[in-house]
Amino acid sequence: MSVDTTLQKLINISSVTGDEILILDFIEEFLSKNNFSGELIRNDGGIIAIPKNSSQKIALVGHVDTVPLSKTQKLKFDDIDLIPGRGSVDMKGGISIILHSLVEENQDIIGVFYTAEEGPYEMNGLGDLMPTILSNKNLEFSIILEPTNCEIELGCLGTLNANIKLKGIAAHSARPWVGENPIYKIGDISKKVSDNEVTLLDIEGLEFKQVLSITKVSSGIANNVIPDEAILNINFRFSPEMTNDDAQNFINNMFSEFGEIEITSSSEGAMPNIENSNIKNFISSTGLSPNPKQAWTDIARFYSHGIASVNFGPGDPLLAHTADEHVSKKQLLESYELLMNFLRRL
Repeated sequence: MSVDTTLQKLINISSVTGDEILILDFIEEFLSKNNFSGELIRNDGGIIAIPKNSSQKIALVGHVDTVPLSKTQKLKFDDIDLIPGRGSVDMKGGISIILHSLVEENQDIIGVFYTAEEGPYEMNGLGDLMPTILSNKNLEFSIILEPTNCEIELGCLGTLNANIKLKGIAAHSARPWVGENPIYKIGDISKKVSDNEVTLLDIEGLEFKQVLSITKVSSGIANNVIPDEAILNINFRFSPEMTNDDAQNFINNMFSEFGEIEITSSSEGAMPNIENSNIKNFISSTGLSPNPKQAWTDIARFYSHGIASVNFGPGDPLLAHTADEHVSKKQLLESYELLMNFLRRL
C-alpha cells in the first residue's frame, strides 16, 4: 500500500476531536497487517509504536484528530494530483508518513499518534503519552509532522489569552448620562493593540513575528440597557525567549490601566535550537532552509524536556481547517522521501 492510498483511507475515517477510537483502531490494524514487529502502547492519549530493536532515538509525532467537516467541504478536484478532504492537510498526511516509516525504515524511530490536539490544551492526548515517551532515555530528537508545505520550521511562539474586564455603570439607554458605558473604553485598547500588533524578532537568525490581537468582545444584556461591563480577549503570540511569567507581566504592564486582567491560559514556546546536531543533520540531509514556526505547536512540549525538535510535514498550513482542504500527492511523496533519506543516513 502506498503512502497516498493510506492517506485516503485515513481521510475516510471520521476522527473529530473526542471521537478518535476508529482511527486508532485503523492504526493498530495497519501495523499488524504490514508485519510491524514491536510494542504498541495504547491509552486515552493515543498510541506509541516502538519497533523491535529500534534505537528509539527519534520520535515521529502526529495528532489523529481533526476539526469537524464543513458543510461545504470540497471532496473532489479535477487535478488528479490533489487529495481532498478533512484532515488531508491537518494532519493525516503526516500520520500516513509515520505509519509507512514504522514498517519500512524503523531502526531508529518510535511513532507517536495522539488525540485531541484540536481541543483545549489540558485535554491534549500528548499530555497522557509524555510520561511514557520520556521514560525512553535514548530519545534525543522529535519530528512533528504538522503541515509545513514540505519545509522545515523551527521553534514556535508561545501563546497567551487574557480577559480585560472594563467596568462601567448600568443605566437605561434613554438616559445614558446616568451611567457609564464601558464599551467606549474599547477604542483606547484597540489603538494600543493596533500600534503593537506585530513586533519583528530576530532569534537565532530566524525572523519571528510577535503578535497581539483582540479576538473576542462581549458586553450587554439588552438593547435598551447601558452595560456595566465589557470583556475583551487579548491573544498574545509571544517570543520563544519569554517565559509564561514574562508574557503575563508584558500583558499586565500594557493593559492594567484599563481594567482588571485575568490570564485564562498561557503556554511557552520553543527556541529554534538551530545549532543542535540532530537539527543540523536534518537540515543537511533534506537540503532545505529552516524557517520560523509562526504559531504554537506541541514541539514546545518536547523542548521543555530538552528534546530537540523540528516541524516538518506535507500540506499547505493555510489550507488547514478550510472547506477546500487538500494536499498534493507529489508533495506528500516528496516529504516521505526526504524523511526516509534522513533516516537511512543515520
